[in-house]
Amino acid sequence: METTLTPSARATLASILVVFLLPWASASPGTSPTFDAATLAASKSAEAKLAILGNKDPQPSATYPAVVITEYEINSYLKVHSGETLPKGVHPPTLKVQPEHATASADVDFNELSRSYPNPNDMGPKILAAMFHGTQRATITAQVQSDSSGVRMQIESVSVGSTTMPKWLIDYVVQNILQPEYKFDLTKPLAYPDHVTKVVLGSGQATFLRGPGKTGNSKQ
Repeated sequence: METTLTPSARATLASILVVFLLPWASASPGTSPTFDAATLAASKSAEAKLAILGNKDPQPSATYPAVVITEYEINSYLKVHSGETLPKGVHPPTLKVQPEHATASADVDFNELSRSYPNPNDMGPKILAAMFHGTQRATITAQVQSDSSGVRMQIESVSVGSTTMPKWLIDYVVQNILQPEYKFDLTKPLAYPDHVTKVVLGSGQATFLRGPGKTGNSKQ
């Protein structure tokens, strides 16, 4: 049986991965192939933890244990569910987490990606397809900092194959195409889910510290 996340849990996942999936994000439905038992179990574990983070919890609890999501869990979740959110031509991404940094990589067929956006006004995929051809490895690295106001993310580099995209192109795509389309602003901190007070990135995992207060909001 296919599992689905609640809207609040999906919003939580988006807030965690927004920087890394921005160039490929879409809302088109899809189907998942068959996966081994270990991958499915790790995916379900990630889904359960994301549901906890997305829970509005109108009646505060006495304690709010930290939620730890490992690389293996989130990468398993992406393998299982990326077909529901990624356009054609983009293979499931993998996420690598280190202290204050995260890197996402995916194999992208730029020719197929461009064909999946027939609207000529979708300039982001068209610009990328004009620069790159065939299937290449795309990698995005960002600095991630967490403070009382939320999670601050700064894209440090974007590479496609052996080519590092120039900063002006990264800034143009983010500011003029992605931010208006997906309603976010990387110049401002990303709001925490309810009861999350801080996100700590470690080697291979992300820890969400939580408390009884309403520290976040769902508006981006």
